[in-house]
Amino acid sequence: MRAARPGMPLVEREIEVLRLIAEGGSYAEVAAELQLAHASVKNYAHSAIKKLGARSQAHAVHLAHLSGILRRERHGDHAGFAAHVRRGEDPWACTQGCPEGERAYRAGRRQQRKEAA
Repeated sequence: MRAARPGMPLVEREIEVLRLIAEGGSYAEVAAELQLAHASVKNYAHSAIKKLGARSQAHAVHLAHLSGILRRERHGDHAGFAAHVRRGEDPWACTQGCPEGERAYRAGRRQQRKEAA
């Protein structure tokens, strides 16, 4: 097995470990989730950190998000309606509450303008 070097592509397990760490998992929690030994999770994480050229776990997660290796898929990790628009998605098709949230936001802004006038 080769030693990890900056710029090398991440293997699937390294990406999965980074994803679970990004969601707040500890090495022990990630190991339980993936049914791996604690030491294996630690090795995957350190290998990913080296390959990304990161200084820490948090920096590795940040770099993975910037490079597109990890994506924020859970709703609520973005600004909602406006984020859908920036991504070129149809915000009105969102099933996670963005249209209702946008309507409430706009109603609140209208009310503020009325009160200020």
